[in-house]
Amino acid sequence: MKRFMAVSAALVLGLALFAGCGGGSGDGNGGEEAGGKEESTVSDYGIDFDSEEVQAMSEERAALEKLQETVQEWLDGATFFLDDSRTYGDFVGFIGCDATEYNFDGSARCYTWIADGADNSKLSVWFKENAAGNWCLYSTGSANLN
Repeated sequence: MKRFMAVSAALVLGLALFAGCGGGSGDGNGGEEAGGKEESTVSDYGIDFDSEEVQAMSEERAALEKLQETVQEWLDGATFFLDDSRTYGDFVGFIGCDATEYNFDGSARCYTWIADGADNSKLSVWFKENAAGNWCLYSTGSANLN
C-alpha cells in the first residue's frame, strides 16, 4: 500500500511538472494564459516578437529597490530556471510596470526593466517556448542590482 501511494504521488508530481508553465493558448504567440500580459499589453507597444533589434516598450521605469527585491528575494538570486511557470505577466504584477525594452535573441524573448533614475541598473528576463507553445521563464540577468 505504501509503495502504491509513493508511486501515485510521484506520478502526480511528474504530471504537474510536465504540464509546467500554465495552461496557455498553445498558439505560440504567448496568449493571455501562456504569456501573462504579452498579447494584451505588450502588443499595445507595437512589438515585433520576432525582431532581434532592441525595441522600446514602456517609458515607465521600475523602482531600483523593487528590481533588487525581485532578484534577491522573488528569484532567490537564481539565474537559470527549469520548469518554472512564472510568466511575463507575473513579472509585471510583481515589479509594477511593463518592461522598458524587448528583443528576441533567436530562441528566447527577452524583457528588460531599467531602474528609475539609474540607467545602468537593469533586470533582463528570458522566456523560451516549450513544446506546448507556452513561453516559460528560462533565465535572468541583472546589472548593478546587488
